[in-house]
Amino acid sequence: MSITAVREYVALLWNEYQGAKRKRRSEILSELSHNLKRHRKSAIRLMSAPCVPRLQRGKGSGGRQEYSVQSRAVLKVLWKEMGYLGSIRLKAALPEWLPFFESPICDDTIRAELLKMSAATIERTLKADKAALRRRLNTGTKRAKSRHLTVVPIKNFTETPTEPGHCEVDCVAHCGDSMSGTFAWTVTLTDIATGHTECEAIWGKNGYEVRQALMEMEQRLPFAMVGLYFDNGCEFMNDEVIKRFATGHREKPIPVFRGRPYRSNDQPYVEQKNYTHVRSTFGYERIDFKLAVQLMNNVYRREWRILHNHFYPQLKLVSKIRIGSKIKRVMSSPITPYARILDSTSITADAKAALSRDHQPQNPFRLRQTMRKKLKDFRLYCGKDTLFCGKYAI
Repeated sequence: MSITAVREYVALLWNEYQGAKRKRRSEILSELSHNLKRHRKSAIRLMSAPCVPRLQRGKGSGGRQEYSVQSRAVLKVLWKEMGYLGSIRLKAALPEWLPFFESPICDDTIRAELLKMSAATIERTLKADKAALRRRLNTGTKRAKSRHLTVVPIKNFTETPTEPGHCEVDCVAHCGDSMSGTFAWTVTLTDIATGHTECEAIWGKNGYEVRQALMEMEQRLPFAMVGLYFDNGCEFMNDEVIKRFATGHREKPIPVFRGRPYRSNDQPYVEQKNYTHVRSTFGYERIDFKLAVQLMNNVYRREWRILHNHFYPQLKLVSKIRIGSKIKRVMSSPITPYARILDSTSITADAKAALSRDHQPQNPFRLRQTMRKKLKDFRLYCGKDTLFCGKYAI
């Protein structure tokens, strides 16, 4: 039956329904429910309409759109300019980023619509743009020697540190499709309590290079390092790293702990940043130019660390409860590491004041623009059309 025939049939029944008695009305409703496969309540609403009901095909296109086409277009531009954040983090970051966004089509009305959008609306709007295949992460971890495994204890899994300074460390290989030869690596350090993250590129993965990278990142941390957590790889489990941090080679030794063998999820806070903090910037291609390490560190130490620590909100797991065969996870509100540091009671007022002074003059869009220019020059130097082969290109 065509939609025109259905409309004529409903109009015929509606006209009869208006002057019918109660028994006939019940018969009309039963007939309409049976023939059109509608619920009886739906049939009652149709027949009780003040005028002849005109059925629409599907959802129709006459509904009111709460958000304009222009605001949705601006949202897609912002999503790209802000580094392809997830919908929940994007909503939390918009109030911090929007004052710096300059566009002739983004007026006050559109800004108000963008701030009003929920995370679910943002997710629906960006759904088509986020459809892409994920790339497999490369790994190149080699097991440490037994004498080091006996020295470093396994971390305590019963409680999560709440004091800033407990840092997880991991390495990401820029090897492309082959682990042979020498190439660049990124050492990632993440604070468990605040989410503050530092990265340092190194040439080759040996104990000396990793030790120097850890010392460099320690100097950039806005708080003192009080604990180190890493996996069982030989890049961390060696004399260079253990003696420098865990023994008497410094005024105050730092306790070091390791995860269980073959359990990569024992370091979740740093493992989950392999893509968002490293791959999304330098991609999956092989980087086997030694000078490229200096160019990578120029990005990591300047624009990159300010963007990720001051302007990109992060979610944290608050609680995890098993209900039967399912696990219910409760996440915190998206907050930047910078805001978490300011809220921490373990950090001195002087350190917070110094961090605030560094935050005030920063413009996230200008930082992104500078970083894109550096990455473009980096790609030209390495002779690659693009170093990023993941979801999106910087």
